[in-house]
Amino acid sequence: MSLFQICYGPEIGAILQTIQRYPGISKEELITKYQYQPQGDISSLMDAALIFLINLNYIQIDNQKYVWPLKATEVKIFHYHERLKEIAKESSNPADPNYVFSNMFYHLFVVPNQLYVKDIHYEANLKFEKLAISQEKVNAWKRIMEYFGLGYRVYGGFYALPHLDLMERIVQEIGEWEGPLQVLFEKKLDQFIPCVYKGTVFNGMIYSILNLGKGNALNLSKKQDLPYQSFGEQKQWNWVKLGGDPA
Repeated sequence: MSLFQICYGPEIGAILQTIQRYPGISKEELITKYQYQPQGDISSLMDAALIFLINLNYIQIDNQKYVWPLKATEVKIFHYHERLKEIAKESSNPADPNYVFSNMFYHLFVVPNQLYVKDIHYEANLKFEKLAISQEKVNAWKRIMEYFGLGYRVYGGFYALPHLDLMERIVQEIGEWEGPLQVLFEKKLDQFIPCVYKGTVFNGMIYSILNLGKGNALNLSKKQDLPYQSFGEQKQWNWVKLGGDPA
């Protein structure tokens, strides 16, 4: 089983919440809940979502019943991006589908510091040559990454700009913190979403945080003679305060 399943995104979270609400539910019972019309068959779609969740280690199967592991916490459970990062560290096998799936965002966008990739099918097969990845699976990957909040499907490709609502949730989880903006990227945000490669911060993450700074989620400022990198079009920001009263 692998993470390369033909999923669309929203059904993953819906099925996960249903299993949380009804631990011990069977696949047939899940199908009954989601098969709104008698015609058609959603068995394959249900199988794909369940396999995906099992591979994320968010659910377990016991005697054909799906359960919510006790070790899973409600606070962390929807941090899909964080779990993908963990999976990426668990294997270094270039032929492992889960390793490839969870590393595509990092290697195709963060490492080259590239916001947009038009032909992900070509680039992924070029980078991960040990595993043949079909166009159908690449399209599913893009849909899932968009659902996870890691970017947008645009003009047939993928624009890796993390969604502002995702960044707001991450900032809220970090809690009150103040320090150099560079340290926020390297020590705080990179724990959730890979965004630093050899000291270079991924532009997608920079743009998301700077846009977030235009609201009330955080406060950006400039401190003189600070031995850290500055960010922004005019390199005007190098200090950030999360939570609490504005700086």
